Amino acid sequence: MNSSRQSNRHHSEDHLGEAREYWWNDDYLALIAQRLDTKSYQNIADIGCGYGSMTFRLAPYFADSAHLIGIDFEEAYIKKARQKAKRAQKSLNTHFTFQVGSADKIPLEDGQMDLTFCQTLLIHVPQPTEVIKEMKRVTRSNGWVVAFEPNNLVSSLMFDSYANTKYNVSDTLEMIEVRLRVEQGKRELGEGFNSLGGAVPDLFRQTGLTDIQVWMSDKTLPLIPPYNSREQRVRAAQLVDWLENEEGGLGYQETFHYFRAGGGKKHVFERYWQRVLAYKTKLLAQLKSQTYFSSGGQLMYIVAGRV
Repeated sequence: MNSSRQSNRHHSEDHLGEAREYWWNDDYLALIAQRLDTKSYQNIADIGCGYGSMTFRLAPYFADSAHLIGIDFEEAYIKKARQKAKRAQKSLNTHFTFQVGSADKIPLEDGQMDLTFCQTLLIHVPQPTEVIKEMKRVTRSNGWVVAFEPNNLVSSLMFDSYANTKYNVSDTLEMIEVRLRVEQGKRELGEGFNSLGGAVPDLFRQTGLTDIQVWMSDKTLPLIPPYNSREQRVRAAQLVDWLENEEGGLGYQETFHYFRAGGGKKHVFERYWQRVLAYKTKLLAQLKSQTYFSSGGQLMYIVAGRV
């Protein structure tokens, strides 16, 4: 991605496409809804809602005529979410409101919500406890604050094909160093920590939330030839787009920027990137021929705490 294009793109925009609609299994969301008794809730807020993907996914699990409010800092995201809401309200007995607002200064009254949630928001903010405090503030006594947040570093040691179990230890350690420094650099630059998921329960405790519950999603993101579902075809197309346009965290400039901010040395990165280029060329060819195989392992935490 060239610098001019990158500067014109909103934060996380590469990750807000159709593939995001397939992050969750319906039966698992139903289980979480049952655990939290969401059918009894009327007022719900999605903080950092983006295009409203999780707002719409969770809407069927709340009370009839529930009011869901989505809040995001990016005006363009809110505009698109409002357009999607017009279609969603035709099939759901739910009222949607989307408005521009900051996660660290949520434009809602104290105790207004029965449940307040966020998805992949806390990993992108410099002070996640401040956001959690705000989510707690706008939630009524005994209501729930819920966060859906990943550990993205875990994939560095996941072997999602048998061929990957035959690895070079030195190359693997260097890859892990690069990814650690990239995440550290992002944090040093005040852009959050991409693997915050497992630490969210501790942050909930620090902000005074109680009855803290912790679960993990059962969803993986597999690509198994011949990609005979729309979900897999969409995911493959997204990866092709990222590879061809150096998006989705797959670009040299962006990756080196964070790596250097994390204290990394250029010669280490250049050696690592030569292997990346060879892998990207091979991966792109396999995706286009629908021969790439991946079990799609990921680690997403669901953390709930009572006010």
